[in-house]
Amino acid sequence: MRFRKLVLAPLLTLLLVPSFRSAEPSSPLAITHVTLIDATGRPPEPDQTVLIEAGRITAVGATAKIKIPKSARTVNASGKFLLPGFWDMHVHIAGINADPSWSKKVLLPLLLANGITGVRDMGGDLDALLSWQRDIESGALLAPHIVAAGPFLAARGRKTPEQYPVHNAEEARAAVDDLKKRGANFIKIISMPSRDAFFAVAEESKKQNIPFVGHLPFEIGVIEASDAGMRSIEHLLYSAFALSFSLKETELRPRLVEAEKNGDSAGWEQIAHEADATYSQEKAAALVQALKKNGTWVTPTLASLDITSHPENWKADDPLLAFLPPAIAKEWRGSFDDAEMKQRAGWLGRQASNDWKLTGELHKAGVPLLVGSDSLDPFVFPGDSFHHELAELVRAGFAPIEALEAATRGAALFLGREKDFGTVETGRAADLVLLAADPVENIANTRKIWAVIRNGGYYDRASLDTLLTRAKEAAAAATAENPQEPKEALGLAAERRQRARHP
Repeated sequence: MRFRKLVLAPLLTLLLVPSFRSAEPSSPLAITHVTLIDATGRPPEPDQTVLIEAGRITAVGATAKIKIPKSARTVNASGKFLLPGFWDMHVHIAGINADPSWSKKVLLPLLLANGITGVRDMGGDLDALLSWQRDIESGALLAPHIVAAGPFLAARGRKTPEQYPVHNAEEARAAVDDLKKRGANFIKIISMPSRDAFFAVAEESKKQNIPFVGHLPFEIGVIEASDAGMRSIEHLLYSAFALSFSLKETELRPRLVEAEKNGDSAGWEQIAHEADATYSQEKAAALVQALKKNGTWVTPTLASLDITSHPENWKADDPLLAFLPPAIAKEWRGSFDDAEMKQRAGWLGRQASNDWKLTGELHKAGVPLLVGSDSLDPFVFPGDSFHHELAELVRAGFAPIEALEAATRGAALFLGREKDFGTVETGRAADLVLLAADPVENIANTRKIWAVIRNGGYYDRASLDTLLTRAKEAAAAATAENPQEPKEALGLAAERRQRARHP
């Protein structure tokens, strides 16, 4: 199924919905009597106080031992749980299904209200993303921090704000150079025309000192990509991750390349089953060793697979549809009766059944994993799908506290920003989330957000609800005008539509 890109222009009412400006706290903030889950590896500590001044954490400790300035605003958080702000490390907020003309006023507040204080955008309009990034960091716009790739590199398709086709190694190198000059924070690949083009991206990224991440082209194995410097591998299924564990990899890989070339979904599925059936512990050990040695991370994106492969769980009256422009909400509801969508859901469910097992094994072996939701696919709602992903990681074998640390400290470590974000410690940025129930006891409690602290500004439940109300108004005001033809080769799941041409 191809989802049309809608050119969404705001109505006059949208112009009347202002963006929240980031708070400039004029006095210190003290969160007292809280249970602290600081993401440093320590167990939760009850009756703690966290003192914040000028957007930074200035003191952390037992409430009885922290001296609170008389000028401080004090929040008694007895019975609440304080964590670092969450990072969703795989989103699309400025392209594909999320047109920048409305997503700035809809998706950014929706993410923040879900406790997400940072995102990694994996393919979108670089000009829009960098503009938002500047406004966010200057305090002009209240939203999560953004790190962005801009358009992802692809082996085919038209050049658009969210995709950058390259046809050979020379063009691949030029694309890396161009995106670096334009201000991209990293390079994202989704497919490559050849092995030479993939290694050209790796070499030029190293030369330009810019990370490169993304899907594994089917021509490339996990260890090859890791040795080449790939910083993170996105998705297990769409990167044919299981193939690198298989005793029959040498035989199966060229068959998979041919199946993709021919759009042969049945062939792809058969190859996937053969790879799963010929899993090798010896190959798995070598793969894990390479990933750990090279510092290569993996983003499983289990939630998007779970949601997309179970349309029977979708609800036409889902209240989260109010955060989508009417045209997109209508299109998603139409998926219920789309035979092609149902066929793909079954294909996905069968194909992805091994992903949870591999995720658990990678985690158990100590391979660092990132938390990424991969919204916006049908019914994969920004914000909500992040919490779903945490639950899927726990289903795959994470302890709840391990999933929380992956979504906080893990993201900061990956980004090289661990001195700024990811833990609740003195000197860190005051980007925090306050929960009404214990997420270590039940990971579903990450949804019970009492307040969000962003750059030291305290946004209680009422403030967050105001953000959400304005986001709904902005979504309702967006209208579809001049719908374009479907993007070439864009199909089932957001960015993977570039690749997944199966029926």
